[in-house]
This record gives sequence, C-alpha cells and structure tokens, in this order.
Amino acid sequence: MFSEMNEAFISYLWRCRYFHREITTEAGDELIILHPGVQNTDSGPDFFNARIRIGCTTWAGNVEIHVRASDWYKHGHHADLAYDHAILHVVYDADRPVYHQNGEPVQTLVIKNQFSDEIFVRYQQMMLNQQKIPCMNQLTFTEELGFNIWVPALAVERLEHKSINIRQLLRGCGDDWEEAFYRHLAACFGFKINSLPFELLAKSVPLKIVRKHCDNLFQMEALLFGQAGMLDNNFTDLYPGELSREYLFLRKKYNLDPIPGSMWKFLRLRPPNFPTIRISQLAGFLCLTKGRFFHLFEEGSPAKVFNLFKISASVYWNSHYVFDKPAASAEKIMGDSCADLLIINGVIPFLFFHGLEKGQPSRCEEALSVLEQIIGEQNLIIDCWEKAGFPVENAMQTQALLHLKQFYCDKKRCLDCRIGSRLLSPGSPP
Repeated sequence: MFSEMNEAFISYLWRCRYFHREITTEAGDELIILHPGVQNTDSGPDFFNARIRIGCTTWAGNVEIHVRASDWYKHGHHADLAYDHAILHVVYDADRPVYHQNGEPVQTLVIKNQFSDEIFVRYQQMMLNQQKIPCMNQLTFTEELGFNIWVPALAVERLEHKSINIRQLLRGCGDDWEEAFYRHLAACFGFKINSLPFELLAKSVPLKIVRKHCDNLFQMEALLFGQAGMLDNNFTDLYPGELSREYLFLRKKYNLDPIPGSMWKFLRLRPPNFPTIRISQLAGFLCLTKGRFFHLFEEGSPAKVFNLFKISASVYWNSHYVFDKPAASAEKIMGDSCADLLIINGVIPFLFFHGLEKGQPSRCEEALSVLEQIIGEQNLIIDCWEKAGFPVENAMQTQALLHLKQFYCDKKRCLDCRIGSRLLSPGSPP
C-alpha cells in the first residue's frame, strides 16, 4: 500500500476524519480533531485554521500533509516561515524527525494502521477503473448519493469556468459587450466541430459592418460566405455567382481578408449540420436581431428566446447543402435540439458572466433558472450517466453531469467529488 499512497488520499482522510476512533500523535499523546480546517488548493500549508486537541492542550493553526515525513525537507518547508507555525504534520510514514526552525519537534500524526484498509481499496479500484465513469460499478443507489442537491453547485462551477474564456474574449474586444457576444454566439453556431472557424469568421466581419447590412439577407450571406472563403469558385448556379460578385464589392469596400476555406469541416457531419447551412442560418439570425443582442437577456421567457433561434437558411439552401450540388428539397430550419444548445452554450453562459461582471446576482440566478426550464441535451456522455441511473430531465442536470465528467471523472478527482466521497465512506455499500 505504501508505494500507492498519495497526499490526495491522506488529505481526504484528514478532511473527512476517517480514522479509527482513538488516534495518537507519534509522541503517544491523544489527538482529537475538533475541526480539520479549510483545505488550501494554492501554495502554502494544506489546511488552514484547523483546531485540534493534543493531550490537554487545544491548538489552532495550519496542518501539512505528506506521504513521508522527510518530504517536509524535500519540499523546503524547513526554510519557509509559512510552515514554521504548523500545528500538525500528518504523514503515512514517519521516516525522519521534523523540527521547527527554533529546534522544537513538529507534532506528527502517523496515519499508517489508523484507518480502514477498505477505504483505500475502494479508492484504488476507482483510480484503476478504465470506464468513462470511475465509480460506474458502484453506482447502485443514486437516490442516496445526493446528486440533485449538488446539481446547482456543479452548474455554477461550469458557468464560472466558461466565464474565464468569455472574460478573455471581452477583453480582446476592447470591453465591447455586443461585439464579444456576437463572436461568442457565432462560435456556438459551429457546434464544437466548426466552433473555431465560426469564431474567426465573426472576428473577420466586425459587428459594425454587420449592422450596416443586417436589413439585407443577400448582402449578409455575401459577407459571411465570402469571409468564410467559400466564394472563390467559378459557380454554375446563379445564386452563388451573385453572392461572389456582391462579396468582391463588399470586400474591397471594407478592405476585408477572408479566413481559409480549408478550415471548415464537413466530414462525418449530417448534411443539415454542414457549415454552409449554419452560415446561412447565422446570416438569418443577424438580420432578425439587427445585430443587437442584449434584448435576448430581457425577453423574460426561455420560449421567446428559443423562438428567435428557430431560423431557416435562405431559399437557395432548400434544395442544396453545398454550392452547385442540388439535393432533395426541404426547408433548412434550425432543429429544436440545436436551438436549445445555442441557448445553453451561447446565451446562458454570457448572461451568467454579465451578472458576475456587473455585480448583478439576479442575472446569474436567471441564467440558472433558464437552464432548469430547458430540456437537457443528449450526447454520449449523457447517455453514459443515464445508464448509470442519473436524472437527465433538464439542462441544469445535464450541464452538471457534463462538468462532473470533464472536471472530476476525467481527472480522477474522486476524492473531491461528493459522489465519490460518499461511495468511499465507511459503511457505504461495496
């Protein structure tokens, strides 16, 4: 077990106090954990503001965690004043004495043989499990795992993580909120596969230019398809030829440079998801909203926002998926699931971020409320959770599950996961 022991597991035992009922320090004094303290994820001691009683004396201060006591010196803590006032050193193996800078010994708790081996065995099983969800084999009583109680916190974590990228985007747009939202939403029209070229496309056609032409769908398509690098061919069809001629005029007028057409991905996409169809739908959306987006935050109802995304590609695309190649006639209207995804990944994260940045918690709460009212998305990850028995009724739950998978399961952070922690706890079903 020694070679497999790590600080994360020891920290977990300390945080949850999963030791035998009576524990003693290395010096033989009775140790009572009054409060394990607050775990520190930055530099410095591992736990702040812990409270313990050793013998008859109560101590308050910091606790440091190591596998070996000698790690204190290996990590240079003996020369760092931040550690000189540590009240306890929690280790698995006391391989050498540790002293404060004044020469006094550091009180040490050696946890070897002071906790249940069963907990560590379960932990190792999770770490070695190659399934998408490390604890999949143990998820037999989801009702008792408290997942629904954790859902809002996970959803907030996910939105806060997305806010980091949105903040960078906003700064890159000179703190122009409308321009930032335009680029952010355009990237969402790429639905992950073509997210980057859509973002670059929006960047290449600034919002101030969009607004000059958003009352003319033909000009809007000429701008977007031209800047997408898709109008360089000698077309047979009349419509793309007209788009090409209009684009040459607009390109010269605004001194525009298109992005490489080779960036767009068509392979393994269903034809309704081709970037050509999405670009036309984006053009329609820009014309519908007149390039002004913050009214989306004031609509007051998910249904009203949803209807704004029920947009169709232009008439030419009723009989085409790519230029110059006729196809069976069908209106290319945005599907319900795609409209939901644009709200989930486009509108809601920006609404949440706007609330954070402007100090308006009501907007953050509104973003969470809208998530709760939208049907949850379906993908392979959600299918996996659904098979494990987790609820997937609304988008707040699915966003929570996606975040749980990406930032806990994939990183094997089972000890930081409320579900993993519950499954590891003494007395839980094997």
